[in-house]
Amino acid sequence: MSKLGLAVILITAIFSLGSAASAQESPRPEDGYFQIPTRVAKGVWVFVEPSFQVQPIGNVTLIEQSDGLVLVDAGGSPGAGRRIVEMIRALSAKPVKAVVITHWHGDHPQGLSEILKAWPAARTIATAPTQAHLRDPTTMNTPAASDPVADATFQKQVQGFAAYARQMAATATTRGNAAGWLATERLFNQYSLDMKGATTIAPAESFAERLDIADARTPIELHFFGRANTDGDAVVWLPTQKIVVAGDIIVAPFPFGFGSYPADWLTTLARVRALPFRTLIPGHGTPQHDRVYLDSVSWALRDIRSQMAPLASQGLTLEEARKRIDVSAQLRTFAGSDPWLRRWTNEYWLGPIVTSAYKEATGQPIVQSLKGG
Repeated sequence: MSKLGLAVILITAIFSLGSAASAQESPRPEDGYFQIPTRVAKGVWVFVEPSFQVQPIGNVTLIEQSDGLVLVDAGGSPGAGRRIVEMIRALSAKPVKAVVITHWHGDHPQGLSEILKAWPAARTIATAPTQAHLRDPTTMNTPAASDPVADATFQKQVQGFAAYARQMAATATTRGNAAGWLATERLFNQYSLDMKGATTIAPAESFAERLDIADARTPIELHFFGRANTDGDAVVWLPTQKIVVAGDIIVAPFPFGFGSYPADWLTTLARVRALPFRTLIPGHGTPQHDRVYLDSVSWALRDIRSQMAPLASQGLTLEEARKRIDVSAQLRTFAGSDPWLRRWTNEYWLGPIVTSAYKEATGQPIVQSLKGG
């Protein structure tokens, strides 16, 4: 079955709720669903989804070289891909000559089909593990070719998500949560439109450790520093502009922890931190101009691992260990007192990273899956 992304896994109850009502409200400007182009340096823009979304859409970075444009990630849906094409054409007359996919989660490669319709000669590149996942029906996010039956099933699921969000808004006990669920309903209404006919395209090229896209003014280095959020996270380094594009190795306002590798992630973060960057572009969230948030993610990983190690050594089950992990400091760090963000920090970060830390501490394999298995 195709995967919607992280939200599919979290909101499993919605499958029994049926279709959303026929009156479907589109996202409002304040919802922050649509990506906004932001210039971070001469010839470098990032298309940012300005606020956290229950169904995330990964940041897309546009880099101008002498003979064309390089994209890092492609948007989280065909609809997002079409909007990205429009934004690119408004910024530059140059063609997109390459698209780098940082990792396999669907909110980063799912717009690639539309990018390639606009620039069919563009190279498509990823690390070898990411390429393999996007070729593998068990981890690809939608079918490799058009499939009306799969698309109809997918659309029914998204409509169920919208119905569930509307139900949650009606029973919410605070204005903030009610507003969050209503915005989520609008999000899924748009996501349903954006994902019609979606297919997964695997990058044609892969690399193991490093691949360069040469240019006299804006050279680009593609690196694989090691496993982190996934087993194939690519890092893009612009040595002239001192910009690093980190994919979901760094995500704000809180990390995503599904199926990740805590110990390796720390090592990878150290290698990213060692780059002399002035700007860090995360996989989600606004560009960072210091190392404070990166260090917060490193601290969070060390904190979970240090708490988990003695619990696992006592022979506790995962659920027994989970009850004894103190996550209060992490909730304060990443969500403050915002009940909406606290809910999703638990769902997207703390729940799955505790699972990964337990598996790591007990020697169990970590399988690449949006369920974090």
